[in-house]
Amino acid sequence: LKCIDFMDQTNCSDASRVGVRCNINSFVSTVSKSMVCRGRRQLCDDNMENLCFTTSGGSCFIHKHRFCDGSEDCPDGSDEVDPMCLHLTKNQCARKGHPDMKLMPLALPWLGDGFEDCLDGKDENGSS
Repeated sequence: LKCIDFMDQTNCSDASRVGVRCNINSFVSTVSKSMVCRGRRQLCDDNMENLCFTTSGGSCFIHKHRFCDGSEDCPDGSDEVDPMCLHLTKNQCARKGHPDMKLMPLALPWLGDGFEDCLDGKDENGSS
C-alpha cells in the first residue's frame, strides 16, 4: 500500500534502508533511500532529502552528506576525491542528512552557508 503523500517512506525500521535522518513535522525521523535525491514531494521539514549534487567530474549525483564521508558511494569513487574533500573542518559532527550517526568533518564551504549540516547546528553558529 502506497501513501499519496509518501509518508510510507519514513520512519524506516530497517537501518539498511535509511537514506537520511531529518525532522518531519518537527519530529526526528528517517527517510528511505528510495526518496533521497529524487526531487519528489518534500518530506523533511528543511527538504534535506533533496539536497543533492553532481560530483565535479559529472559522473555521479548523490546527497550532499555522502560527499567526503570516507565511503565511496559513486561507482568511480568521485564522491571521495571531489575538490571540496581537500578542505575539511578539523572539528567533526554528526551530519544531519547522513544515515550513520558517526562523527565526520564537513567540507569548509558548508560552514555558515545557511543550511544546518550538523545535527546540533554548530556549523551555522560558528563553533565548527
